[in-house]
Amino acid sequence: MNENLKRIFSNFPSDRKGTPALEFALIAPLFFAVVFGTFELGRGMYDKNRVAAAAALASRSLAMNPSATDSELETKILDKLDDFDPNDVTITLTNETIASHDFKKIEISYDFEYLINFGSHFSGVTITATRYAPMYERT
Repeated sequence: MNENLKRIFSNFPSDRKGTPALEFALIAPLFFAVVFGTFELGRGMYDKNRVAAAAALASRSLAMNPSATDSELETKILDKLDDFDPNDVTITLTNETIASHDFKKIEISYDFEYLINFGSHFSGVTITATRYAPMYERT
C-alpha cells in the first residue's frame, strides 16, 4: 500500500491535466463578482439620476406654475418615474422657511433593489433626491 501511494504521488507535482480547471475555479467567482457588481453599480447610478431628474422637474414645474397643487407635482414625479414601482417611491412635499423665504421642499426616496442577491443583509439601498423650489406669487 505504501509503495502504491508513493508511485501515485510521485507523479502528482508534474501532472498538469487539471490546472486550467483549477485556475478557472479560483478566478471565476471574482471575475463574475466584478462584472455583475459593475452592472448593478451602473443601474444604481442611472436610477439615482432619474430620481434627481424627477425632483428637478417638480421644482421647475412649481417655479413655472406657483399655483400647482401637491397632487399635481406628485403626478409629474410619478410620470417621470413611470417604470418604477409606485410602492417603492416615497414623495414628501413640505413647506419650509429658510432665511425668511418660503420654499417647497421636494424629497423623493426610492427603494432600489439589486437584481442579484448578495445576501439578506445587502439586498438594496434607498436612493434619495431633495430639491427646494421657491414659493412666490407670480405677478
